[in-house]
Amino acid sequence: MSQLQKIDSEQDFIVESEALIKSALEHVLVSSGFEGSPRLQDFLRYIVSETLEGRGADIRGKSVAVDVYGRKLEKDAGLNLVSVEARRLRRLLAEYNAGEGKDAPVHIVVDPGGYHPRFEVAVPQSMDAGNAEVQQGPAPAERKINPSVLVGGGVIAALIVLVAVLWRPVPEEALAVEQHDPARVALREHSMLSLQAKNMAQQAQGMLFPVFDLKRQELALGMFRHAIDLDASLPDGHAGEAQTLAVIGLFSPDREAASDARGEAFAAAQKALDIAPTNAWANGAMAFVLAARQEPEDALKHARIALELAPEDGHVLDLVGMAAIMADDAALAARASDPKIFREGVGRFGSRNIWAVSQLMLQNYPETVAAFQGAAAAGAPVSPPSLLFQAVAFDQMAEPDKAQALMAELNHTWPHFPAAFVVNAMFADGSHVEKTILSVLQKVDN
Repeated sequence: MSQLQKIDSEQDFIVESEALIKSALEHVLVSSGFEGSPRLQDFLRYIVSETLEGRGADIRGKSVAVDVYGRKLEKDAGLNLVSVEARRLRRLLAEYNAGEGKDAPVHIVVDPGGYHPRFEVAVPQSMDAGNAEVQQGPAPAERKINPSVLVGGGVIAALIVLVAVLWRPVPEEALAVEQHDPARVALREHSMLSLQAKNMAQQAQGMLFPVFDLKRQELALGMFRHAIDLDASLPDGHAGEAQTLAVIGLFSPDREAASDARGEAFAAAQKALDIAPTNAWANGAMAFVLAARQEPEDALKHARIALELAPEDGHVLDLVGMAAIMADDAALAARASDPKIFREGVGRFGSRNIWAVSQLMLQNYPETVAAFQGAAAAGAPVSPPSLLFQAVAFDQMAEPDKAQALMAELNHTWPHFPAAFVVNAMFADGSHVEKTILSVLQKVDN
């Protein structure tokens, strides 16, 4: 390819580089990944055009929601859609850059956390530094440079931050743990990035609860995707991505965004299983995803496999328990969350609430109340569903005053909590527990 002229630090994209970028855009839009996705074509075309016009730094989720998707931004619905679509866009761009477009002169990249694209231009090594000196030793055929470096120093600062994140030393106490964990020792011998990827994914495990906090889920999703960026050959990041997208697909108020999230969740879970079919987390994530997609038989199949593979892994047990609740298998949910069994790793708070819900499904109402109250006493966060389910238990025990007091507290503390929506998402359609909870909600409404 011809060498790009150097751009003055105060100048915008010059004509030649702008033409290359526009050509690259058109090739991406007709690629196999994008040709069947007109919405993503519009999304990518919009953010590239805005950037070339000098407005890249001003691109926000709101502007994309309005200008590309024609949303009116009622509450956060439009923003949730853009967030999900942006994740699809980043994934398809990464696949194109690594596949069909790997030899393209320009790669378009949209980094996590924003919508401002950057453009990586391939420059032959021999052209570097104006050919002032002959390179010593064998040189790589080409390297990627970002022309936006030439229009400001922000990228340099970003690179410094990136290097600091990727190469920060592992704490001594973490190394001490790794020395007693054969899997971590092996990963460390293989690659420090692989070890960091595993650590990152396992840190994000603890962010699964409360599942109704979508902002928390988005933070966890970013961590899981960073783990994938560090080492995509490990199943952990993909399994974590799958479980988090499944939560977003369950509880997102935007139906279109929720459907897209469930589709992405299934693809991520399948990727984790393709990498490691006997991995307990991968099977637990697939169980949860399938339950969220209302495929109970296959969900329970993977849930039981996960339970057999890792009967003491707290996180896997939580995924099994949640999948069993949605698939209407109260006995399996109780088995996975039984407070008498030994658990290691994360899952202390989630398991208590899963146990309480399993008891509600089994119509063991005194234990339902005791479990929820015990979870709160142990430090678990009090959530709207925990109050709702306790109210249902008291109602079924013919203690209406206690039920009404809890519902009043729920409505006062969380006046906008979509109780019926959450119940429909959590429990199998037509199940006894769903009917019971909805009947209590009707009493309150009347």
